Amino acid sequence: MTDSTYLAPFIRSFFEDHLVCRKNMSRNTIESYRDALKLLLEFTAEKRKRPATKLLVRDITEETIVAFLTHLETTRANSIQTRNHRLVAVRRLFDYIAARDPRLLDQCHRIATIPRKRGAALPEIRYLEKEQMTALLGAVPRDNTRGRRDYTLLQFMYTTGARVQEVADTRISWLTLTAPYKVELLGKGRKWRTCPLWESTVQHLRQHVGQRQRSAGDDDCLFVNRYGRPLSRSGIADIVERYATKAATTQPSLQSHRVTPHTFRHTTAMHLLQSGVEVNVIRSWLGHVSI
Repeated sequence: MTDSTYLAPFIRSFFEDHLVCRKNMSRNTIESYRDALKLLLEFTAEKRKRPATKLLVRDITEETIVAFLTHLETTRANSIQTRNHRLVAVRRLFDYIAARDPRLLDQCHRIATIPRKRGAALPEIRYLEKEQMTALLGAVPRDNTRGRRDYTLLQFMYTTGARVQEVADTRISWLTLTAPYKVELLGKGRKWRTCPLWESTVQHLRQHVGQRQRSAGDDDCLFVNRYGRPLSRSGIADIVERYATKAATTQPSLQSHRVTPHTFRHTTAMHLLQSGVEVNVIRSWLGHVSI
């Protein structure tokens, strides 16, 4: 290993070539890796007293990574789960560096084999009871274009149990609004899956597509804002929060709930389970790898 091997070229090709072109990673995964490595570069640059652009591969040792992980937990108050997620990004980078330059194999191996920390708490599963979901949907006015869009959006999320990014990415061409009703969703790992649609949801989708203010092409996003741009994840989250707050005025049990788009996903799963749908079917419906 040479002492003058700069880190920057490896990071650039890791993102531009490896993750995007070769691995075809999703945007969310790439952004997660970006955030983790940004924190690592900031931490190392401060420790080494030099700009991130001047960091060498040898500046990031096994000891540096262990100190960085401790920093995440103690200074940034990250959970064990978040700490482990950051470690995955670091491991992937150094696996890539080792493959690109075998001279760095020993150092990269030491970093890539740093173990995950045990004791991560499982995320709490929050979902809505049927009367709570009914109240939330009932809080959406349907006497104007925006309200009808929002109602269709929430119905679509409840029907499919889709992740918020999957909802934001859905194109009109992915819908089949003639029997058998279904939608194709592009999920994690760039994997496609098929979700059935309820007939009541299809009726609202037909109306929604037909009432778009401009002629919608097949490649247009299904849900757009008033400017015709696709709704973002945060935009969808705002819509969900707004109607959950409104529904809480008539359904007091919602006051203790923090309702997010992912709450809809959990709610879909639980209501399917309560209706007698087989677990493996629910797993495929939601696009989970394991039960």
